[in-house]
Amino acid sequence: MKKRLSSGLMPAEDARMLMVIHFWGLTFLFTKLGLKSLDPLSFAHLRVASAVLVLILMAAFNAGHHGPVRMNLRDHLLAVGLGLLGMACFPFCFSLAMNYTSAANAGLIFGTTPVAVALISRLLGMEQLDRRQWQGLVLSFAGIAVILLPKGIQFSLETLRGDLLMVGAMLNWALYTVANRFVRSDQNGLQFTAYGSLWGIAVLTLLSFHQLAALPLGDVRPVSWLGGLCAGILGTAVSYVIWNNAVKSIGPAKTAIYLNLVPLVAAVSGFIILNESLGWQHCFAAALIIPGVLMTRGGFKKRA
Repeated sequence: MKKRLSSGLMPAEDARMLMVIHFWGLTFLFTKLGLKSLDPLSFAHLRVASAVLVLILMAAFNAGHHGPVRMNLRDHLLAVGLGLLGMACFPFCFSLAMNYTSAANAGLIFGTTPVAVALISRLLGMEQLDRRQWQGLVLSFAGIAVILLPKGIQFSLETLRGDLLMVGAMLNWALYTVANRFVRSDQNGLQFTAYGSLWGIAVLTLLSFHQLAALPLGDVRPVSWLGGLCAGILGTAVSYVIWNNAVKSIGPAKTAIYLNLVPLVAAVSGFIILNESLGWQHCFAAALIIPGVLMTRGGFKKRA
C-alpha cells in the first residue's frame, strides 16, 4: 500500500479526486443560478447551511453503523479550527471578494493556492518538492493564466479590497488543506468534518447576520434555491469529505494541485450546458495544466 502511494495516487483516489474537481467545476454553474436572486454572501450561507445539514445526516447514519467518534481535547480544537477555516472564514472572504474585484482577478489569485499549500507544507516539514514538481506547479498556474488573462486582469486601488479578501480566502483554504493533515489517521473523516461544520455555520451565520436579516425570502427564485442546494450538497458536503480524506492519505500538496483542473472543467461545463464560448486558449491551457498536475503529483517525498 505505501509503495503504491509513494509513486502516485491509487486509481480509487484518482477517481474520487476527479469527481470532486467535476463537482467544483459545476459549482460555477450552480453559483450563476444562485446569484440570479441572491447576493453572494446569502448564497454562500445557503450553500454552507445545506452542506452542514447533509453532513449531519450522513454522519448520524454513519455513527449508527460504526459508532460515534471518540475525541480528545486536541481533536475538538482541531475540528473547531477546521470548521472555522473551511465553513466560515473561507466562504465569507470568498463571497465578499467577488463584490469588490473581477472574476479574472479572483481566479488568478485563487490559482496560487497549490503553491501556497506546497510552501506551507514545506515549512512544516510535511513534504518536500524537487525541481520537476515545482516546474509542474508553475506550468499548471501558467495554464490558469492563459484562460484568465484575455478576460482582463487589472489590479488597481479600486479592486484592492476585493483582491486582499481573495488572498485571505486563498490562504484560508490553503491552511484548511494543510491542517487536515493533522487529523488522526484512525479518525472517522465524515463525522469529524460534520462536527467541525457545526462551528463553521454558527460563525458564518453571525458574520452574515445583517445580510440574512434583510433578505426578502419571497423574492428568492426557485432556480437560486436549486443552485445553492446543489453547490452545498455536491460542491461542499460530498467534496469536503473526499478532499479531507485525500489530504490525510496522500498529503496536502498532492491534493491541492488538483484545484488547477477546476477552471478547465468549469469552461467545458459552461460550453456544454450554457452554450458559452470555448476558444483556443482553453485548449492551450489544458496542454499546460494537465501535464503540470501530473508532474506535481507524481513524486512527492514525505519526510521521515
